[in-house]
Amino acid sequence: MRKNNYGREYEQIVCGYLESQGMKILDRNFTVSGGEADIIASDGMYICFVEVKYRTVRAVDAYSSVGFKKQGRIIKAAKGYLSKHRTELQPRFDVVFVFSDDGEIIFDYIKNAYDASQR
Repeated sequence: MRKNNYGREYEQIVCGYLESQGMKILDRNFTVSGGEADIIASDGMYICFVEVKYRTVRAVDAYSSVGFKKQGRIIKAAKGYLSKHRTELQPRFDVVFVFSDDGEIIFDYIKNAYDASQR
């Protein structure tokens, strides 16, 4: 299976996980020129821009995969989304790391992983 297909498959799994946590999925794979958000969801008083990262085993490098440049692309997508979809919800940037080990799926969900204040 191609890498992109794996990404979409795990994004779908993460959507199910987020919904089981009480979140509502608003959009997926929202793109603007120079930016993309994997999942956009509402969580109480927040609109969450969720990045999904998948690794076959729990690896330290997974956490560095959402660096400053990647964050900037997600923030750009968030600005584009919010300009088209007015909301009173507070933006939040989350990252879900998905690890697969011997068929078991493990989620490491980091709420408010970074913010847009430096951009």
